[in-house]
Amino acid sequence: MKKLVMCFLVSMCILGIAACGNETSEKDVTAQFKNSVFLGDSITEGFTKNEILPKECVIAGAGATAGFTYDEIGGLAAKKPDHVFIMLGSDDMLWPKGDPKVLFEHDMTKLINKIKEEVPNTKIYLESITPVTQEALKEEPRYKNIDDYNKLLQELADKLSVNYVDIGAVAKKHPDLFAEDGIHFKKEFYPLWLEELSKSL
Repeated sequence: MKKLVMCFLVSMCILGIAACGNETSEKDVTAQFKNSVFLGDSITEGFTKNEILPKECVIAGAGATAGFTYDEIGGLAAKKPDHVFIMLGSDDMLWPKGDPKVLFEHDMTKLINKIKEEVPNTKIYLESITPVTQEALKEEPRYKNIDDYNKLLQELADKLSVNYVDIGAVAKKHPDLFAEDGIHFKKEFYPLWLEELSKSL
């Protein structure tokens, strides 16, 4: 009986140490972004919903597009961030009128140029639009355009001399971390997202 109790206690200690290690690692990653701002839609909003980043680091919400986000630049500029990370496009491509891709290019160009004007010393990072699952694609066929939009984002990054980071590649490596809707992500995805961004700092 004593041996069983001892084995149980040792096992609990090991699990506790492992959990502590994971928590420390997560804090180490997030610490690099304490003076950064993340712009985006509900996918980016997951950073605060999952308590990965503080609210002051995230300007994001459901349905956000490049055009709507332009109105948030004043709040962003007031924070004087060292880095601005932008993930937009998932909602832009769902606009029903006109050519949404042309509008997206116009709005993103306008957004980036305004950020440069208001916060000239910040480094800007365009993030790729993350993929969706096959089930989500069946529900919303317009998501088939994600790759085309990402090519456009890469071209814009080159044209406007900002950075581009492929977060979609991280999502493809971890299909188990998609949320039930096949569009958003589980909490465990967000530290991996930050780790990928940290390579570009």
